[in-house]
Amino acid sequence: MYAIKTVVTKYDTTYDTLRYYEKIGLLPPIHRNAQGQRQYTDADLATLDRILHLRRLGADIPTCQKLIALLDNSELTLAQYDQGLALLGTLETNLAHQIEALQQQQQYLAQKIDHLQHQRTLLSQRNMTNAGDKVKK
Repeated sequence: MYAIKTVVTKYDTTYDTLRYYEKIGLLPPIHRNAQGQRQYTDADLATLDRILHLRRLGADIPTCQKLIALLDNSELTLAQYDQGLALLGTLETNLAHQIEALQQQQQYLAQKIDHLQHQRTLLSQRNMTNAGDKVKK
């Protein structure tokens, strides 16, 4: 069993987020100890891990609810499989766009770094030349 503070730290989330996910049913009702403090099980953490992955992939709460329900159901119809695959496909497409945008930002950053390094090298060479000229005088 894990205290809420441990879960918050381990998953880099907030107390409010955990309480909210429980309140709206994304997380199952969390067991409480004699003092009324939440105690998370390994199964709760596995569910939370799925939720956080989906959220980081850009899934909104309703999409998370649909996907968690589908993933937890072992007797799906073909239509439900198709629905789950479509939702995951959308997340995959969105992720690909995010990766592409990050790669463009990385290229831009690399160009700016190269430019500054080049300008620094030129300035350093000028300073060395100027220092050499002063020594000769």
